Amino acid sequence: MTAQVIDVIIVGAGMSGLTLANLLARQGRSLAIVDRCLPAEFDPSGPSHARVTAVSPGSKTIFEYTGVWSGIKEKRVMEFKKMVVWDEASTASIKFFAEDMSQPCLGYIVENSIIQSTLYEALQKISGIQWCVPGSVENVSCHDHEIEVTLTDNQVLRAKLLVGADGSRSAIRHLAGISYTETPYHQLGIVAKVHTELPHECTAWQRFLKTGPLALLPAGGEGAHHECSIVWSADSEYASQLMRMDDRNFEQEVTRASGQQLGKVTLKSKRASFSLASGQAQALVKPRVALIGDAAHTIHPLAGQGANLGLTDVAVLADTLAGSKRDLGSYRLLRVYERARKGEVHVMQHAMSAFAAVFSTSSLPAIVARSAALSLADHSLPLKRFFMKQAMGLSSDRPVFAR
Repeated sequence: MTAQVIDVIIVGAGMSGLTLANLLARQGRSLAIVDRCLPAEFDPSGPSHARVTAVSPGSKTIFEYTGVWSGIKEKRVMEFKKMVVWDEASTASIKFFAEDMSQPCLGYIVENSIIQSTLYEALQKISGIQWCVPGSVENVSCHDHEIEVTLTDNQVLRAKLLVGADGSRSAIRHLAGISYTETPYHQLGIVAKVHTELPHECTAWQRFLKTGPLALLPAGGEGAHHECSIVWSADSEYASQLMRMDDRNFEQEVTRASGQQLGKVTLKSKRASFSLASGQAQALVKPRVALIGDAAHTIHPLAGQGANLGLTDVAVLADTLAGSKRDLGSYRLLRVYERARKGEVHVMQHAMSAFAAVFSTSSLPAIVARSAALSLADHSLPLKRFFMKQAMGLSSDRPVFAR
């Protein structure tokens, strides 16, 4: 018996994949979703998780289009209205304020698990979605009018379009024959939940250290004025030492590294670490295949823009598919998506790599130059507004689903 040809197969039930599924389901597309596991159900009485996303106002709009933002807010969301960035090696700093953009806040700190569980809950209310979980892709075969996907349990799916949303080690990217260039930062990202002696003041704090940037992000939801998520991008050797430390010594290191900006820091969760690298797929599309999120690109987490870049991929791809009567897997159509994304991603990757390099050097001329640049930017409201507009996803060329 020949399998029915559906519209789209999405491989990856993470943030990007589930957001795309919600947008496409609202367009009336038939979908299959493949992943090894489903998002965990949200437990309101359980502890908050260390992995968080700084959701920009532009990405919040995408979640509003999917109808899930109200559900996310009902769980745990922390607005941040101010951002302070300063340099360990000098007195230079820069401050960003939401009021300078006539916005209620600069962004929202949300646990990744909350975003994923809410997206999944929304999809559970939509009939006709084929869930292939647990499942993984064994083989991909592209034909003139469809793409055939064979899962490891020998199940065969046929669709007009296959979307790889399966992370930086994407099996879909590999099976589609798309090359991938990765440049390691030789750093580990360390995340944990902490309690701070002083209130965070709804402010995202980031200090550039010679070993890598440390961010303390306000978290835990409304009323949690002393809870933060730390994201510490540290050189691999030093990061390994940090991960081996007992809790007390690690707390002392975070307190010292943050310049005691929020007083004494106390751990409230286990630490987790992951390798950092900049990666870029050679192409975002092939006939009947498209890549989104980390399957397409990865960047340094120092500005918290990785997830927002992936969500913009989702919005552009959904917008491209919604606005066309062509075959969804047409290479010509998919190239519209690719052309729309390559420029922004390229600029963001190089900007983050440049920031990481400039602020990690202990060269005196570099310290003087970056201190002067920070001070200049801090005293230029038009320049700060430009940076904030880009980071907040408020530029005029945003896709329909992100405006």
